[in-house]
Amino acid sequence: MGQTRGIIDFLLHSLKITKETLTVHYKSPVKSCFLSIRPILLSALALLLPTLGLGGVLNQELSFIQSKAMEGDSYYQGVLAIFYKYGEKGLPIDLVESERWAKLAAEKDGGIGLAVLASIELERGKTERGQFLYDEAYLHSSLRDLEKAKDPIAQFCIGLMEMDNPPRNIEKGLRSLERSADQGFATAQATLGMIYFTGIGVPRDPKEAIKWCSHASRQKLPLGMFYLGMAYSAGDGVKRNNDFSNRWIGGAAERGLSMAQLTIGMKLALGDGIDRDLDLGVQWLRQASIRGSAEAQLQLRRFENLLARSPMRQSKIEKRQRKSIARMAEQVSTTSAEAPPLQPESVNIDDVNALLADRKNNSAPPQKKFSAKSVFPPSPDKEVQSFRELGLEHYKALNFSEAKQNFLKASEVNDPVALRYMGIMYFLGQGVELDYNQAIDWLSRSKKYGDKEADRYLKIARTFSR
Repeated sequence: MGQTRGIIDFLLHSLKITKETLTVHYKSPVKSCFLSIRPILLSALALLLPTLGLGGVLNQELSFIQSKAMEGDSYYQGVLAIFYKYGEKGLPIDLVESERWAKLAAEKDGGIGLAVLASIELERGKTERGQFLYDEAYLHSSLRDLEKAKDPIAQFCIGLMEMDNPPRNIEKGLRSLERSADQGFATAQATLGMIYFTGIGVPRDPKEAIKWCSHASRQKLPLGMFYLGMAYSAGDGVKRNNDFSNRWIGGAAERGLSMAQLTIGMKLALGDGIDRDLDLGVQWLRQASIRGSAEAQLQLRRFENLLARSPMRQSKIEKRQRKSIARMAEQVSTTSAEAPPLQPESVNIDDVNALLADRKNNSAPPQKKFSAKSVFPPSPDKEVQSFRELGLEHYKALNFSEAKQNFLKASEVNDPVALRYMGIMYFLGQGVELDYNQAIDWLSRSKKYGDKEADRYLKIARTFSR
């Protein structure tokens, strides 16, 4: 019966049918309704699956996924949580949004949401809580049934679970990740690249790592971009190229990946493969610190002091204990300016590197020495970004008064993210008196200045204001 229910859930998601719709139509409890129409659903599924093609949800528009999540669909809420956590489909990495959607999904026993919450807790070092949530996802949700139905997101979650949650089963976890990656899920592709680069649970295989990170980088996934950049930095599986390395790592940093921000900050501060720029390096370390990187916080204090009073000196990031494969990989990738000696492999990824040239409207990467300042400063306006990031940190900590003050300062120059959060705060009455009209005004400005997320909040606010 459990497998049948999982298949039914998969079919309902594909047909865009909700359980609530079925309940109303048949005027009977959902469970009874499922039993009565089981043969019809399974027959329809047999006809539907060949037409879906590989990827399923991966082929759906982001706007559709967001709308389904806003309607309360726990599957799509979990998917959106994954997308925000890793920066899928062009979304910025936003752990606050990721956790928010994951919690909404988990409240309805959504397996993907529970798995996302588990990985977040493990990365915070809360091992027991993370393992408990993984067990809940595995035992008391439809996650395994979705995996059997070849859902790529569920396959990724199961793969990560097998590798992160004792008793670890690396071989089984890799199989699940590869099934997800083969369907085109960039996060699974980048995760495989990370695993093969760092040799966590498997022999190091730079050639295999390059293959998967190249696939992920084609979709501009930050994690794939970062590890591809690290490969170029060390000459690991490709010919060493500092220009390509700095551009890929810088691109991942721009998209919010904290370990990329830490790495590019360290490279700039030390002059490692790039023109030394201590001031710019400190700015990137500050961004990584704001996003919760303990290593960045440690290095930020050191280099801020150096910036103020002394010449540059070499440093090495302190190693820390990791509880998940993502955190172990981060330790391997960012604790040293030098990688272990490796035997380069010949891999042709010119088509992937061509993406770098697109960022400067050029057909090929420039041959001149790379200059960090002209390509990826943390923000065109450092002060505005600092206000925005401080506002986000205070908002995350529920310090709404401080968050409001910082968002207001960033909003003075129409920063779209700050404008959006001002709208959300007025909509929810956080640190201000609840005011739907004010919320609509702020969200409208956010949408006007290019925020892709503002529109869905705006629709909800307008609904409540009627």
